[in-house]
Amino acid sequence: MFLNVLKLYFKSRSGASAVEFALLAPLLILMLIGTVDFGFFTMERMRLQNTAAAAADYVARAKDDTNVQTVAQESYAGDFSDVTLTSDFVCMCSDGSEQTCPVSCGASDYQRRYVSVNASRTFQPLIMYPGIPRNLDLSMSVRMRVD
Repeated sequence: MFLNVLKLYFKSRSGASAVEFALLAPLLILMLIGTVDFGFFTMERMRLQNTAAAAADYVARAKDDTNVQTVAQESYAGDFSDVTLTSDFVCMCSDGSEQTCPVSCGASDYQRRYVSVNASRTFQPLIMYPGIPRNLDLSMSVRMRVD
């Protein structure tokens, strides 16, 4: 009788799926955290890109970059304290040479004026991943023609 109960016990498969889930759950949770982290990284890249584009649009319309920090801070949805924003005016002659404005291209040459806005910040992933540094530098740049 006791041997029959033991045979039934060892043939039972009622806990097999629980054991399989217990073995796979850490891997599934790690993959979920990685997917969420990649989503945060992508969202931060888009925020920086939109901030640089809004700042470049403002400077191109106003033709002045004195308030570019304020405009960028208003367009950035989040903590702006660690975002570095730079803007430069660049002039290009018809031969393709770029120089800091103002520049004289020549008597029969034309000049195009551009604004270049760079936004950068450091992104920290939620957890440490093998082969990926703890701090990732994000940098986005937008160039827009002024006139």
